[in-house]
Amino acid sequence: MILVFGGTTEGKCVAKTLDELDIQYYYSTKTKVEYIGKGIPIFGEMTTTLLEAFCKKQNITHIINASHPFAIQLHQTIANISLELPLIRFQRKHSPRTLHRLVSYVDTFEEAIHHFNKNHYQSLLALSGVQTIIKLKMYWKTYPTWFRILDRDSSRAIATATNFPKTHLLFGYPQTKNEEIALFTKIAPEVIFTKESGNNGKLEEKIQAALAINIPIVILKKPEISNRYLCVDAADELNKLVT
Repeated sequence: MILVFGGTTEGKCVAKTLDELDIQYYYSTKTKVEYIGKGIPIFGEMTTTLLEAFCKKQNITHIINASHPFAIQLHQTIANISLELPLIRFQRKHSPRTLHRLVSYVDTFEEAIHHFNKNHYQSLLALSGVQTIIKLKMYWKTYPTWFRILDRDSSRAIATATNFPKTHLLFGYPQTKNEEIALFTKIAPEVIFTKESGNNGKLEEKIQAALAINIPIVILKKPEISNRYLCVDAADELNKLVT
């Protein structure tokens, strides 16, 4: 039995691969989501202790972590287990980092805010998701800021809890380059902020759209993960590790 942590496009790819191989698995997500597959869906957060107990009880032979690149706590929780199980990281593909005077990469939110202030940027469009609203509060309490978040009740609830102005919430997913250009032109921020979310997060489209209209873009680097993981980004590579 395999335990998959999903809730992402990569998670769906892992589920599809295991279904085709007729391998039994649990499909775990943080919250209850619509799931179509042969696996057993479960949801809820796990501590390292709970995860170890679950693996022992359910005779888990492999853990496949296909969660979001920025699910830092989950990445670490899985890596911290004491069980000698193969830990597979099924990750999204990332393009090489862009070298351009308008493109900057930062390691932390604090570094991002410092960069905004140092360059005297006085308005911001954040494409980094609802969970980052609170992280950038020191900036948006002073300067006009817009956040694009997912159009769902849970995201609205998180945004409301931060007291972020509802009039500056935008709803939707990453778009094509031309659609992003239209949005960036309409909002006309002095700087754009996003995460290094890979090809599925349409990072390249965001970068190219920003450069097309000469707006600086600051990108939060994807976090490093434990070297306990065997990292793959293709179904055929995953196939070799679980069969």
